[in-house]
Amino acid sequence: MYPFYRVFTEKGEQYCDCGWEKHAQELVLLNKDVQPLYYKRIDAPKPINPETVDVSVTPTEELSGQQGLPQAKERLPFEPELEELPESEFVPFEL
Repeated sequence: MYPFYRVFTEKGEQYCDCGWEKHAQELVLLNKDVQPLYYKRIDAPKPINPETVDVSVTPTEELSGQQGLPQAKERLPFEPELEELPESEFVPFEL
């Protein structure tokens, strides 16, 4: 069995599901001023089949070696030139 905790509203409508009881309790406490909530433990079968599946890899084409970066683009005459920022003064930071 796989227990989880279902949180309900005051009217009995499902609010949400929690994997841990601690989270359900925290949710009830956080919403106590907004709306009264309560939770119940639900024992259900595990949702995921525990079987292991082996998958083999079929190689296709391999990637070529590392190519490097492409050459930089030349700027057009109307594009602004990027200026370097001036170096600022070093100010040590003390705790």
